[in-house]
Amino acid sequence: MSEMNAGAAYAGLIADQLAEERNRKTSLEARGITVITTSGTLATLLFALTAGLTTAAKFRLPGPARLPLLLALVAFVAAAAFGLATNLPLRYQEPTSAGLARLVSAKYWSGPAEIGQLRVAEAEITALAAARSANGRKVTLLLAAILSEVLAVVFLTWAIAVVLYNS
Repeated sequence: MSEMNAGAAYAGLIADQLAEERNRKTSLEARGITVITTSGTLATLLFALTAGLTTAAKFRLPGPARLPLLLALVAFVAAAAFGLATNLPLRYQEPTSAGLARLVSAKYWSGPAEIGQLRVAEAEITALAAARSANGRKVTLLLAAILSEVLAVVFLTWAIAVVLYNS
């Protein structure tokens, strides 16, 4: 009966963690795109509202509403910029084509299975560490995007309250 070493169990865990981190990257980038879309839509509505109000015959935008409208616009632009930044191609380390091609040479291909498992695990751990680092930066950018969008909504609400109060 052949003895199985612990490497097989560890290999599964490492592969699962790497797959999870790759899925996390995809999710973060999709959320960044969502922030861009909602910020763009809300900024467009802000412009439409401002244009519609300022062209009305008797409407005059109250002076105190100008600052929160400007802050809302800046915050929407910041949210979109941070959302775009979550999709920047960061440094993810994957095995190179040359490195993978080398593995099919007779020297490596016919080596002991334990050595192969160890080398695969080493490559996956390197990729996992790089992915976690890059995804950590994407999380920070996404949080900044969401916070900027929330601030923009707060500023827009403030501006609307000023307009309604002064009408």
